[in-house]
Amino acid sequence: MIVVVGRSTDVIFGQWRKYALQIGSVMGALGLIACALMLILAREMRKRGEMEDKMARLAMTDGLTGLANRRHFDVVIEKEWQRAQRISAPISLLMIDADHFKAFNDTFGHQAGDLVLCNIALSIARYAKRASDCAARYGGEEFALILPGLSLAEAIELGERIRSEVDHLECDGMSTTTISIGAACLIPSSLTTSSDLISSADTALYAAKAHGRNQIWPVAPQQDALAA
Repeated sequence: MIVVVGRSTDVIFGQWRKYALQIGSVMGALGLIACALMLILAREMRKRGEMEDKMARLAMTDGLTGLANRRHFDVVIEKEWQRAQRISAPISLLMIDADHFKAFNDTFGHQAGDLVLCNIALSIARYAKRASDCAARYGGEEFALILPGLSLAEAIELGERIRSEVDHLECDGMSTTTISIGAACLIPSSLTTSSDLISSADTALYAAKAHGRNQIWPVAPQQDALAA
């Protein structure tokens, strides 16, 4: 008589289940670690992207006033000039300068002068409402406001509102300073460049100062043929 004794399924699969559980635990742990690493990597990439965006904004922003800086101004005016040339639309520019600012600085100090510049910047920025408008600190106490699509008359009207608002600004209960504004408007063509618009507005600004300050002055009469 031959007796055959078979092993139970628990005995057969017991060791396999043990190894399977160990391998499954290891794979699960590796999966969790991989997910955690992916989340950390995604977070770090998001932080890096935000930091790069912040650095890009800082590179294009004036540190004192929060307006666009000269570099950003140069980029925007060239872009808007090319766009205006494609559609034969006018582009206006206001060049704005604080009157007697050096004397104010010497009298009341640089901290008070910085506050005045910030207040002027806020007044200018308040009227740069459209996405295409660009308010910039051009340098020192000089500002610029790019106004694509606006005629010379519309730019003068807007500039006068800015001038009037700044004229009523006060700092610690005392009047601060006024501004002079040069206004220019051109319809871009193959014979003109954005430098011509800047030069016209700058010339008008000097004329505003020469004629008594605290006023807005348009381009000279001989430039009317080019102005919109």
